[in-house]
Amino acid sequence: MKKIISYNNYEGFRLGLGGVTNDRFSKHFRIEGYGAYGTKDGVFKYNIGSGVLLDKNTNTWINGSYTDDVREIASTVFAVDKRVFKIYDPRPINISTFYKYIAWKANIQTKFIPKTEAVFELARTYVEPKFDYLFNYNGKLYSDYIMTTAMASIVWAPFSEFMQTPTGRTETDKRFPRFTFQFTQSLPNVLENDFTFSKIDFKTEYEKKYLNGQKTSLLLQGGYAMGDVPITHLYNTMPNNLTKETVIQRITFAGRNSFETMYFNEFFSSQYVFFQIKHGFDRIRIMKKVRPSLVLVTRMAWGNMEKPEQHVGPAYKTLDKGYFESGIELNRIFKGFGLGGFYRYGPNQLLKFEDNIAVKISYVIDLGL
Repeated sequence: MKKIISYNNYEGFRLGLGGVTNDRFSKHFRIEGYGAYGTKDGVFKYNIGSGVLLDKNTNTWINGSYTDDVREIASTVFAVDKRVFKIYDPRPINISTFYKYIAWKANIQTKFIPKTEAVFELARTYVEPKFDYLFNYNGKLYSDYIMTTAMASIVWAPFSEFMQTPTGRTETDKRFPRFTFQFTQSLPNVLENDFTFSKIDFKTEYEKKYLNGQKTSLLLQGGYAMGDVPITHLYNTMPNNLTKETVIQRITFAGRNSFETMYFNEFFSSQYVFFQIKHGFDRIRIMKKVRPSLVLVTRMAWGNMEKPEQHVGPAYKTLDKGYFESGIELNRIFKGFGLGGFYRYGPNQLLKFEDNIAVKISYVIDLGL
């Protein structure tokens, strides 16, 4: 269980349960899976998988899984990213455009190379967009399609400290910068694969903490899709704003690395680069239980869309001229809740002043520190 509350505009409340067996079940074999039900779409989703330990010292596992679920369109998922525990997952609350996918996957997870973790995967995925969309490929319009892909994903932490333990290699001191790379290649004429394409994704993270309690965080992320790629597997650059008339109607929960002033499905790209800088100040004591922390945020992105004629249905814009927003977050004002304000400026600024403003609620787990 990685989330206590999950909601989005397509599934409604997503109710479910998941888990993975531990060492008391077996030290060399594991079973994992989950089941979930959407109260709005009325569909049951699930995953079942298992893994066999090949080498304990390098944490090398060979795994297989079957998944029948939905995913946000044009979202980027790095296979090596860890799913962290969240009381709630803020950004998906407002998402309404998903695609259904049924996937068979086989992969190898390993820490064989020092200071890295890698996943090498083969997958066959049936994809069905759950919104008004057709993909035009060689004059044929596809409402669903099959993707057979090979993928390599690796995270490299050259400055972190690692320790060899009885259960394998463990990162004991997480340091920055960290680098994540992922390459995906479709396999023509393999298991009914429909399209030929390649995708390269990367991100670099950096954090610096100061003795006075302040912290600076940098994130650089990008992607490049080549070939014939449906919009479901392109890039949306993480929007998090509702298409509503007034600023008050658009108040929602803030994401972590998302564009708070960018409307959902407003921009799509086949290539993009995204940069974010955050600087957080130490908490200020106003009252005994009111100790907010001020965070300054600036985000920017550039992108391009190749072969726009292939995407039939949604109207969207591109990021050729860049997208810019800055904001102020006042986090942990009371019992973990805070408030933030963001402003959109630059070439993609909208005509009405209020349409460039986003006000967001934040929530940070407050342990009383």
